[in-house]
Amino acid sequence: MKKVILAAILLASLSVGAQERKWEHRLYVGAGLMAERETDGNSSGLALKAGYCLSYHWSEQWSLKTGVAVRDVTQNAFKDVFDGFGGAVDGADDDHFTFLDVPVIAHYHIGQGRGSWALGLGPVLSFCVGNETYYIDADPQSPLSRLNKCKTFAIGLQPSVTCRVSRHVEIGVEAILGLTNLKRKHALTTGSKRIHDVALTVGWVL
Repeated sequence: MKKVILAAILLASLSVGAQERKWEHRLYVGAGLMAERETDGNSSGLALKAGYCLSYHWSEQWSLKTGVAVRDVTQNAFKDVFDGFGGAVDGADDDHFTFLDVPVIAHYHIGQGRGSWALGLGPVLSFCVGNETYYIDADPQSPLSRLNKCKTFAIGLQPSVTCRVSRHVEIGVEAILGLTNLKRKHALTTGSKRIHDVALTVGWVL
């Protein structure tokens, strides 16, 4: 009888542990490059991000992740370091935006625990919480001055690859491909703007 009770307790504890492992919490940071594609030309810069995500594992191979992240993108971020090497000229109206991202990503897992890999893909909803305004250096009184450049909402696609290097640490690469036109329409503006980025990430699994 004691053996039966001990076996039942062991099975119950294993079951609870398995249920607990279905949910995973993560904190992560990332840094990389951004690319801004506009009708009248392209530019590059720096992308920084930090966030929290929650994953639900419904099998050993599949999980669903959502969360929230702050992403900061800066056009020509290195122009002061590499003056004249692909940077904008003095007085140029460079872009600097901050987004609040909400991804919904499906992950396919290869292996379990240390040394395992996860391939992710899904949509990301982006809300612009730090906009940039126009400043026309040659004409400070232009009607465009102090008007926002960017729309407040955008949709993107987020592919990712991550590797679990220890029990709590994982590293990866993730990108955001802008699918919608971010350029806010004004009387004197034309064309489109899409922002893409790719970043190396380091995460801590709680």
